[in-house]
Amino acid sequence: MSREPLITKPESGYWTDAYPELGRGPISLDDCVSPEFYEKEREHIFKKNWLYVGRVEQLPKPGSYFTRELKVLDTSVLIVKGNDEVVRAFHNICPHRGNKLMWKDDPFLETEGTAPRLYCRFHGWRYNLDGSLISPTRKDLLLDFEPGSCSVPLIQCEVWEGFIFINLNRDNTESVKDFLGEFASGVEGYPFKGPHQVYKFRAEIQCNWKIFMDGFAESYHGPYLHAGTFKALSQLAQLDSPNPYTDALAFDLKGLHRMFSFYGEPSKQTPYSLPIEQLAQSGAAGPWNKKAIATPLPKGLNPTRSDTYGFDSFQFFPNFVLIFSSSGFTTHAHWPTGPHSHIVEVDMYFRPPTTHRERIAQELTVSFLNDVLLEDSSPLEGMQAMLNSGALKEFHANDEEILVRHLHKVVQDYVAAAEREKQKEPSV
Repeated sequence: MSREPLITKPESGYWTDAYPELGRGPISLDDCVSPEFYEKEREHIFKKNWLYVGRVEQLPKPGSYFTRELKVLDTSVLIVKGNDEVVRAFHNICPHRGNKLMWKDDPFLETEGTAPRLYCRFHGWRYNLDGSLISPTRKDLLLDFEPGSCSVPLIQCEVWEGFIFINLNRDNTESVKDFLGEFASGVEGYPFKGPHQVYKFRAEIQCNWKIFMDGFAESYHGPYLHAGTFKALSQLAQLDSPNPYTDALAFDLKGLHRMFSFYGEPSKQTPYSLPIEQLAQSGAAGPWNKKAIATPLPKGLNPTRSDTYGFDSFQFFPNFVLIFSSSGFTTHAHWPTGPHSHIVEVDMYFRPPTTHRERIAQELTVSFLNDVLLEDSSPLEGMQAMLNSGALKEFHANDEEILVRHLHKVVQDYVAAAEREKQKEPSV
């Protein structure tokens, strides 16, 4: 990887000066409290853009499938690997009478498995893995029936670097790679391919989806909210001055998407290391004796070419976050369930451990990261409740919160533009 930095801070010392279109004033919080705005988000953003739903490792062989129950899309999605090795997405519905196709004990719980064909329990109709009809039951009773017109409804589906995306917009012509843009091109070549040791965190939180995403768009909160986990940071916070461990190395914005690059906490013993960390030789930043995951790193990682680089967080519009660290990569997905609630899914991908010590080190790092996630989520439900009170109509963002400003501006501008186009459409 070239040592020439891709990103440098503006001479003024403020990242905001690199993106004057974002402004510096207060940010409207209507997009976090208004039920009417939420419905517009569902219509214009979530039902018309590429959405990350899983990894190809979840589909190890033909016939493998998993479902996603996505309230924000008003549908259940069925992801299947066909006999031709192609990954397809369908509405999880039988076109005969509308029964849900793939489910087990509870039709509203996500499920996974392997099946040679798609089978409807209601009346026994069978479909190929590409969604085409194999055979209905009691064909002698069917009148004026065209088998070729009866197939499981497809959803546009594409795979990028092993990540599976869907798009419900039937008029979409943009590939997922083109949609993800320069950031995606910059990380291609990273060893995403499994097998992986995967750790999962999932919770429904009573706050708007953007409120949680905001917490992962800045590290300004680190020495305050995470003082219990990262004790050294709390000491530096008392200085109330630039903090080399929590101020971002870089921010970058490209259209709808954004990223920030962050310092790395030293992965070695410190005066604050707990006995368990010393025993496992690992901590919240990963194992102390790190092994290179990719040499060289893809060109888009560590864009400042810093020797103190820790991780990069790419936030792809609207709700997909991809984080790279020395230990592996992590995905975040935020699925709205209402204007003031959403489900957050965090999947951590590590290389499979080769020794007991490596496995214990991973488990310890994941334990720390779970604590960090719980700390990140701890103020959010109370925050949402207070926003709903109407006491405030806007909030403020400093230079280290530029990605917060970007997310809300992008969402608000996107919805406003879509509404203007909608009003131009002739009435039917």
